Amino acid sequence: MRQIAVGFALAFLAVTPAFARAEVAYGLSPVFADSGLAALEVTITLDGDADGTTTFVLPNEWGGETALYRNLRDFVAEGASLPPEPGTDSTRISLRHAPNARITLRYRVVSATAEDPVARGRNEYRPVIRPTWFHAIGYGVFARPERADSTHATFAWDDGGAPAGFVFASDLEHAQSLTLESIGHSVVVGGDFRVTERGVLRVAFRGAWPFTDASFLDRLEPIVASHHRFWGDPAEPYFVSVLPLAAPEDHRSVGGTNLGDAFAFMATANADEETLLRMLAHEHLHTWISPRLARLPDGRDEPGGYWFSEGFTDFYTFRLLVRDSLWTVEQYAKALDGVLTESALSKARAFPNAKVVADFWSDPDVQKLPYQRGFLLALAWDTQLRAKSKGRVDLDDVMLALRARTRAAGAAGPPPLVPALTEEMKRHGVDVTADLARHVERGEPILLPADACAPCGTIATDERPDFDRGFDIEKTAANDNRVTGLDPDSPAARAGLREGMELIKREAGKTGDSRVPVTYRVKDGDRERLISYRPEGKTRRTWQELKLADLGDAAARRRCADRLAGR
Repeated sequence: MRQIAVGFALAFLAVTPAFARAEVAYGLSPVFADSGLAALEVTITLDGDADGTTTFVLPNEWGGETALYRNLRDFVAEGASLPPEPGTDSTRISLRHAPNARITLRYRVVSATAEDPVARGRNEYRPVIRPTWFHAIGYGVFARPERADSTHATFAWDDGGAPAGFVFASDLEHAQSLTLESIGHSVVVGGDFRVTERGVLRVAFRGAWPFTDASFLDRLEPIVASHHRFWGDPAEPYFVSVLPLAAPEDHRSVGGTNLGDAFAFMATANADEETLLRMLAHEHLHTWISPRLARLPDGRDEPGGYWFSEGFTDFYTFRLLVRDSLWTVEQYAKALDGVLTESALSKARAFPNAKVVADFWSDPDVQKLPYQRGFLLALAWDTQLRAKSKGRVDLDDVMLALRARTRAAGAAGPPPLVPALTEEMKRHGVDVTADLARHVERGEPILLPADACAPCGTIATDERPDFDRGFDIEKTAANDNRVTGLDPDSPAARAGLREGMELIKREAGKTGDSRVPVTYRVKDGDRERLISYRPEGKTRRTWQELKLADLGDAAARRRCADRLAGR
């Protein structure tokens, strides 16, 4: 494996008595060169297997990233011998040693990129190591011995002679009992971060943002408190890393991943406050949905359960933001219409769940499908539960029952998703077996009942022409904005648009909505002119939207808010 040059050798963690008691002891330290931080060094110390061979599984696939082991270098073994050649299977490495001997595997992690992270349409889950800082997800840096997820572990950070002001922060610091699973399910950051604490929250910020560090905590603190109240769990330490992403001025990106007791948040500096609030709430709810409610399918089949873990999380994000007066009724309605519109426009709308499993990490349309499908199922089932029970039961009762099941199961962990959810829904009055077969397994689109949000308003259903500009927008952009691929039998052509005209600017219109006239300023010969038309395609599809009732009366608004909040 390729070597890296560093400025000096690193004195690392010695095996302490605490390490000797642990089944697997992890250590992490920075490695510096003349230009600054060059790598991270990981040590893993444990008692080797009784047969004299201990195999380690290297970081490989996680969060859509692959071959993460390529960022690992300079393997060294102590108390054991490394294979002379790594072989073709780079995802594993086996150490030979005396039976049950105390052994250590040491290696270095280098950056997956030579630049600061940029918005690239997906979250940055690969390790990023820059001269003055680093950010990494545990699954991307920590190898693990082939032992059970529940195997006890410890973690220690050694600053390795780092310069003054070089901080370290991670959820691994506040965990009371670590396991091999939680070592991977973590985020580690260090360098020129600013670490702020408030109550159970600890946040590591890097870079400049349009909000202050304090205002970020002001937003996050009531969300965290709200969620613990809803689930009936005591407050727990929660760590957030806030990483800026570079992007063009007109590009906005907000993303991240929940890691149980942590959230790795990454966004462009122009992230708006409402999107930020929704993201924070969604990710913190992943503390429960689904690790504390139900077990998703295993391994590569896991996306098959994302309709629940992502879609139901969105449903409760919306519900609890209204319940705690962090969102208005209008904000909920706008967000719901966003889900309905995205679902109606989605190329993946009718894909079966098998397609989600196969293409979740490679197809952007498929990636959004579980969020939309799960949200609409949650709202539909919530409506059915309320109708069957005349308002005495709703989806909250089912979710809290799942939480109680997992508590009662103890070390056995949460039950499998579909059997547990189906049983609890039926116990509370609604059989969802057919819905799961139709809408999840076969992928039939979900249509909400008209009263799904009553008394707030009505879910209106109609047929609309598909949105179609009448020309190929991508080929036009590639052709110096000269109209390309014009359909001669389209509203655009009938309005006067011609092949080869130069598009100067879109003056009006709403992408995706064929009801709103689009107006283009074009160059036609030596003059400019405006061309307007309805971007109606030849095919039609079913749309739904929430038409809010008149909520001018305070009592009507309160009844609506109570319904959306599940009160």
